Amino acid sequence: MKMTKKIFITLLLMVFAPLAGMAQDNVEAEVEVTVLSRYLWRGQQKGGVSLQPGATLSWKGAFVNVEGNKGFNREDEEELDINIGYQFPFGLNVGLSDMWNYEDRNHGQYFFYKDKETSHQLEGNIGYSCRYFDLQAYCMFWGNDYKLDGSRAYSTYVELAVPFKLGGLDWTVSAGMTPMESAGAYTTLYDEKGQEEGWERNYFYADGPACVSAVLRAQKELRYKSIEIPVFVELNTNPYMKTAAFLAGFTFKPF
Repeated sequence: MKMTKKIFITLLLMVFAPLAGMAQDNVEAEVEVTVLSRYLWRGQQKGGVSLQPGATLSWKGAFVNVEGNKGFNREDEEELDINIGYQFPFGLNVGLSDMWNYEDRNHGQYFFYKDKETSHQLEGNIGYSCRYFDLQAYCMFWGNDYKLDGSRAYSTYVELAVPFKLGGLDWTVSAGMTPMESAGAYTTLYDEKGQEEGWERNYFYADGPACVSAVLRAQKELRYKSIEIPVFVELNTNPYMKTAAFLAGFTFKPF
């Protein structure tokens, strides 16, 4: 566990140090705030109305990004993600993420890295982007990522997105799937009187190969003075869970 944490911190410094050292050499910085009517992520219901701030530093393809999520309802998940990576000129990208969600079991402590008890998840990704499509693959390899039998799950998610223009809007159709059983947990069920009446299995993505996300998004970019405001609506479905939702959002991006 300590070695894994050291590896992540080392990689973070390897990306951030050049950015700091080259502060006068085309370093780009960006901040944005997104407001969502509902928070859905990789087919999972994560919360209701949500506020998601983000900040990115980039230099010649390397980047460091910090993102958060805070729901307006107390029961919604609080989230903090740190992402580092590199975008090659020919479209290939690689990255590493430390994803954290607030959990009562460790009193919401962020700096709590005990394996099998931490709320952190480390995930690697590789992908390729061009004008015609964007293909990304993600795999968790440390932290809160275990199957029901206690073995490491290596929860994996692969997504293909295709952009197109229609009627003056920017559209994206995407599909995401998992190739195998993902992390899972047992959830206790209660009756109307609050008495335990059994349990059920819950999975991070699915209990085997499955399509867990199918999304159609329409977006229009508005501009007001020095602020870009992309506004979007989205039909978001999870074929595995047999769920669907229609949501909207907008982003403030100073430029």
